Amino acid sequence: MSGLQPGAGSEGAAARSSAGESPTSVSIAIGPLVGPVLRRVVGMLAARADLPLDRLDDAVLVADLIAARAPAHVTTERIDVALEPGQRRLALRVGPLRDGGGKALIVDAAVPGVGNVIEQLADSVEVTSGGPEPGEFLNVRLAYNNGGT
Repeated sequence: MSGLQPGAGSEGAAARSSAGESPTSVSIAIGPLVGPVLRRVVGMLAARADLPLDRLDDAVLVADLIAARAPAHVTTERIDVALEPGQRRLALRVGPLRDGGGKALIVDAAVPGVGNVIEQLADSVEVTSGGPEPGEFLNVRLAYNNGGT
């Protein structure tokens, strides 16, 4: 990834994001570092996508839930996440997950008294399978639409 340029400000971030950054992939061994690593990567890319602070916090909270719940549903001993920042949006693709793991991961994200946090915070959540890679994938998108829906 290229470094931030001094004085670039949010205009620089928006210009980089609108040009379309290449996806970033992380593969983290299941263990105590999953949460801290995924939180930092998601926070950094959400900031680069020029998400406002409240949506950046939402993205980090979603990352925390994924880090805590995904180890029970992956097909290997690693959590694989592809992240794609865009102009005021961040997409996450978690997987491959075992069959039924995508839906189970969404269900596991429910917090008593609060409900399903991923579904509440994300703009879209979907489980896909059947592509060139085996297994299921959880796709989560967070965005900010100024005055939007």
